[in-house]
Amino acid sequence: MDKDKRSQLLPPEDHALAPIHAYDAGTPLRLCVLVQLKATPASGPFVLLRELPGARAYLGAVCDAEARIQEWVEVWVQTLEMKDVAFSGYQEKLSNHVFDQRWRAECQAAKDNLPELYFATGMEENNPSPVLIKVAATPVVKGFAASETVKWRVCKDDAVLDSFGLPPYSVSPYRYLHEPDSASAKTFLTTSADAPVNSHVQNLERLTNAPGVRAVFNPHAGLVRVVRFSPLELEVLLQILEGRAWKDGSPDLPRFFPRSNYAQLQAWSASPKALPFLLHRPGAADRLNEILFLKLSVLLDMLKQVRAYVRDHQLPLLNLSPASFRVSLPETGDQFPGLWSAHTSLVKNGQAYPLKIKSTEQKYFIRLGRVEPSPYLPEGLGAHSFGIGSIRVRNVTTETDGVVLEGTLVAEDYLGLDPHDLLWFKLPLAEEKLEMFAHVYVSESAGPREARFRTVPTQLSEPIAAALKRAAGTVFARSPYEIWPLLSSPCDLFSLGVMAVRILLANSSSNLPVVLDEVLGLARRFGKAEKDKGAAPAPDLKSLVEKDAKLLDLISPNALVEADLTPAAARQQIHLGLWLEAMTLTLRLFPGTGTQSYCKDFGDVPPLALETVFHQPIEELESIIIRLRSLLAPGMAANAEIAGVLLDQLAAL
Repeated sequence: MDKDKRSQLLPPEDHALAPIHAYDAGTPLRLCVLVQLKATPASGPFVLLRELPGARAYLGAVCDAEARIQEWVEVWVQTLEMKDVAFSGYQEKLSNHVFDQRWRAECQAAKDNLPELYFATGMEENNPSPVLIKVAATPVVKGFAASETVKWRVCKDDAVLDSFGLPPYSVSPYRYLHEPDSASAKTFLTTSADAPVNSHVQNLERLTNAPGVRAVFNPHAGLVRVVRFSPLELEVLLQILEGRAWKDGSPDLPRFFPRSNYAQLQAWSASPKALPFLLHRPGAADRLNEILFLKLSVLLDMLKQVRAYVRDHQLPLLNLSPASFRVSLPETGDQFPGLWSAHTSLVKNGQAYPLKIKSTEQKYFIRLGRVEPSPYLPEGLGAHSFGIGSIRVRNVTTETDGVVLEGTLVAEDYLGLDPHDLLWFKLPLAEEKLEMFAHVYVSESAGPREARFRTVPTQLSEPIAAALKRAAGTVFARSPYEIWPLLSSPCDLFSLGVMAVRILLANSSSNLPVVLDEVLGLARRFGKAEKDKGAAPAPDLKSLVEKDAKLLDLISPNALVEADLTPAAARQQIHLGLWLEAMTLTLRLFPGTGTQSYCKDFGDVPPLALETVFHQPIEELESIIIRLRSLLAPGMAANAEIAGVLLDQLAAL
């Protein structure tokens, strides 16, 4: 191999590869993290791809002994920012056991659902030690950064920690490093600033301030998982399909892939023709239908990926956006349109955490981390109402699982309630402050400031239960309350609905919030429109929008590409029947907008099968895609049949 071709397999000049495991000169392959040699305080020493509560993903690579990159990977590292979750009177301390259990479950799901992307290293099960990235005047092999795996390991022995007056590993969120084979006096390193310390504990500066240390990778000794990396972001793919060039502007773009099909796609996107990436040339009659086919295929992949995650974890994600997905582009050869092989994968784990409320089948979740405003999240995600109100006790009964209280909350302000909302309140009973969880019943409420409720069974002492029964008919004034919405998989269906709007009805030149607001308005009108029994959904939508030119233009396919296409011209080029079916499916993704929605509200989901909300849209979308594909690439038999019909008609003239 000549020097030029070899250099294309090495990391860029301003980066180096640092192995994150023990190795020597005879190690044939090495798993590395990419190090920025000219790092700034803002960028940090590593290339951060994405971050979630409890995890960070860095760009890494599998390389050979000469630092030639064989595969780019994402190196996910467990972090420890989350210490506890709090919800009203409910508070749960998170622990290392919870962190590790969740991490292993996510690794297993990735291995089961995306085996082609997953690398088993052992570090997803056993905590690796921190790695020191060192400054070397001259690297032993060009492209490598000097690294050293320290002898410090996370201490998981609760008895040892307890003997030194430190919190146990299993039931606390704190981690301490130690040298298990050291003959000197026992010393621990704390991995977080808020951890309890004593005379046996030092901080991580012992590692970071060591001579010649440039940075420390995985200072928390967190678990690690590795998956294959794709440089193609979902938003970038959409822009390429719409006719925009893929511009190199960030460290995870094709300059890391100089000889790959990603680099070819970048060059092709600047002057898109037909093959090797699309079947039809620009301006061809079926070009718009081909873009529709590819965009619907992306949406189908997204629905399937989310369904698989929710099915395996029985957790919603509650954080979906285009950044949650990446697109892989397998090598296909020049005779097959490369973008037809694109596969969209879910690369960002969810942020839902289950509330452990006893004696109720319904599952309630909160979202870990901050909730930043986003058009891709349902309004009010993470928000709740609270105040001071009066609790009217109607009835108190004792059931097998505990005491149940039925009553009415009368609030000082308007209550915007949905079915399945969760109510928490306190009752000042004698010297006790009873905390209760309850389901609200919107249909039985007498007014906009009232909520009828029934508490989940609560274990109470006999004297307290007796006192509560004597209080039946009493009004408890000035009782604090909070109402939390049921966050579950219909929230993810909403997020996918917004992404469907972005994919089909908006492009990078559009104002997505404006388009989304108009689409949601149409979804509500569509849901309220009277439907004839047995009528197909698409004709109903067509009859609705044909009465209003503005609505008809809103759902026209002109935004599929960034071209000077009027809505009317775009409708002439698209297969209108399949397009209207796709539009109907998009409107139905939004929960609670009407009778046609796949979910009647955000609580409309079986509590033990959260993934079922995705079944019907996936089946219907698959049907649309199959029929559209047969139009774009009909088989020889279909062509012969059509030709035979035409010849028969001509012969009859």
